[in-house]
Amino acid sequence: MKSSFSPDSALALEADAVIIGSGAGGASVADVLTAAGLSVIMLEEGNHIPSKSASPVASEAFAAAWRSGGLTAAIGQPPIAYAEGRCVGGGTEINSAITQRADSNLIDQWCKLYKIANFTPDELAQYYQRAETTVNASLTPGPLGRATGILQQGGIALGWEVSELKRGQRGCKGANRCSFVCPNGAKQSMAVTLLPKAVERGMRLLAKTRVDKIRIEKGRATEVLARSRDAHGKVLPVRVKAGLVFVCAGAIHTPTLLRRSGLHERIGNTLRLHPTIKATALFDEPVNAHQSRLPLTAITQFMPEQRIGGSVFTPSVFGLSLAEDWTNRGDLMQNWRFCGSYYGMIRSRGVGSVRPLPGVNEPLVRFKLAPEDWIALGQVLTRLGQAMFAAGARKVFPGISGHEGWTSPDQVHEFWNEPLPKRATNLMTIHLFSSCPPGEHPDACALDSYGRARGVENLFVADGSIIPEAPGVNPQMTIMALAFRAADAALSHSAQERARSAARDRS
Repeated sequence: MKSSFSPDSALALEADAVIIGSGAGGASVADVLTAAGLSVIMLEEGNHIPSKSASPVASEAFAAAWRSGGLTAAIGQPPIAYAEGRCVGGGTEINSAITQRADSNLIDQWCKLYKIANFTPDELAQYYQRAETTVNASLTPGPLGRATGILQQGGIALGWEVSELKRGQRGCKGANRCSFVCPNGAKQSMAVTLLPKAVERGMRLLAKTRVDKIRIEKGRATEVLARSRDAHGKVLPVRVKAGLVFVCAGAIHTPTLLRRSGLHERIGNTLRLHPTIKATALFDEPVNAHQSRLPLTAITQFMPEQRIGGSVFTPSVFGLSLAEDWTNRGDLMQNWRFCGSYYGMIRSRGVGSVRPLPGVNEPLVRFKLAPEDWIALGQVLTRLGQAMFAAGARKVFPGISGHEGWTSPDQVHEFWNEPLPKRATNLMTIHLFSSCPPGEHPDACALDSYGRARGVENLFVADGSIIPEAPGVNPQMTIMALAFRAADAALSHSAQERARSAARDRS
């Protein structure tokens, strides 16, 4: 992508629109605006990592593409580790590219609860279709490997619904490096799909450029203030004036930036996520999960409330997961070819918050699990254990520090009616959303129904922040769908605003 660049001097720029963030939301907005002929500037905090230069070494790949090298956590009991992409393409560069729509019943519930205008499954269908077409959402042909077969075998043996997963892909070669940035360009991330198109239409993309503040005056966003770095690492100021400002920095950094810019009301108060607990399953026969793609089936019997799936597996990533309890689990590295890594994910009812800290780049993120979340986590962990044993596991180690592991299916019911040990349970998530919910409910919504900040005529949000609540599925398709919708609305709103201005001038 030829336009991904860093400046060599201070910049003062002007455009029709500026987009902050280049992930699923920002890239979708860029596609709509550039197709409409607008001049667009995109600012991305991370670097551009071309497929051909993506490192196969976990530590190097995480340092290059993940925020803080993947070492971020929401404070709570227990803390919940979370992952964010920080590179051109955002989270789409490090995710597994699984494509799913939010449940229609949930969409209807959100529409009523938050009073979101024109927000129904039928009205969102066109935007979902556009997102799926963009990434070529499709099933993966050919043998999928033993790691996938384990989930399928376990679910079917228990009489549960098992679904094959579509992914955004073209010619996937099964390198099993989705979390590292795809080395083949086969994963249809934003750096492969929408961003090159927008650049071809004239969009200027500044990588390694961190936005500090949006200046807001008299109900309008007038200027975006940022810092970039030249080729030698020197910090350079960047100022961008634009008629439209889109904040697409993700569910953590969008509310952080809005608060730093003086917007506080209902901003960053309702962070939601999918708490996820992992388990390592040890088998008598080799799994060799590193030789195939991540598991491309999921147990969907209990969706949208609970979902059971499989994780990317390489020796280095497996070692990192064991490090949570190396004293008791480190010996599993000797048998890594016989292991698989699987997870149970729930649609949490808990709520978190995001707050900027003076003088610190990273915000303070808190999350408190609701009592019913603990019940759901115990249930999904039990079901995960059942599935592993039904697939022939010899032993299953739940993500609980100090736990000796289960050696028979009778033992997995340990936490069905008993709470998980809070201090020992290891939770993580790669799905974050809902920190700036949209709608017309005056006490609940930070934005209007289309993502426009209340009281600011030309400032829009289009990323995971505007998914009203946890969807129970991978959120990328929903993020893209809502971003397409917000960009269409912004164009319409801008046209109406220009018409009103022209009418005032004529009078």
